[in-house]
Amino acid sequence: MTDDWNDYADGWDDNNDVRYYASRAFASLDEHLDLCGKNWKSKRVLDFGCGTGLLAEKIAPHVAEVVAVDTSENMIAVLKAKNLPNVRAVHGDMLAGNVQEVEIGFSGFDLICASSVCAFLPDYRGAVAVLAGLLHKGGQFVQWDWQASDDNGFGLTLHQMKTALEAARLGSIRVEQVFEINSDARTMPVLMGAGICITE
Repeated sequence: MTDDWNDYADGWDDNNDVRYYASRAFASLDEHLDLCGKNWKSKRVLDFGCGTGLLAEKIAPHVAEVVAVDTSENMIAVLKAKNLPNVRAVHGDMLAGNVQEVEIGFSGFDLICASSVCAFLPDYRGAVAVLAGLLHKGGQFVQWDWQASDDNGFGLTLHQMKTALEAARLGSIRVEQVFEINSDARTMPVLMGAGICITE
């Protein structure tokens, strides 16, 4: 995300479509990984491009820690004001390396989530490769993005998503449409892409 997202921070959590997106993303995540099950209580999660933390809020009660990172200072300020006990909100651009990695510990994650962020990145494939490298072996990468109708439209196609996950050397890849949002007389499908880190 770019700093332009600062302008949206104040009213972000009041947008019904935004809240619905986060709820459906979490529901698909729980269905995929049984996140609400007891096996996740000791796990660390990275919420990449977290915005105001709507997804982090839902994940946090089921895991040990969520590190939530966003390039928008205002979005992070909204998240910090929520005072979620096991969510560490961090302002910075992980892909550019301008966050305090020593203090946060940007490695060894059991789960990395990226909700409606990857399609906005200038180098989507490169970003997925970097993120996959921050997972434990056996760690999970899960993203949600708008489905593009073709390779030139906004969002990502099934093929683009699958190819990026494969290039990041993730295993057990799953790419599919998981929900859709009806807004302004349009139906906008959302894809979920998931894979497992199979390397040390």
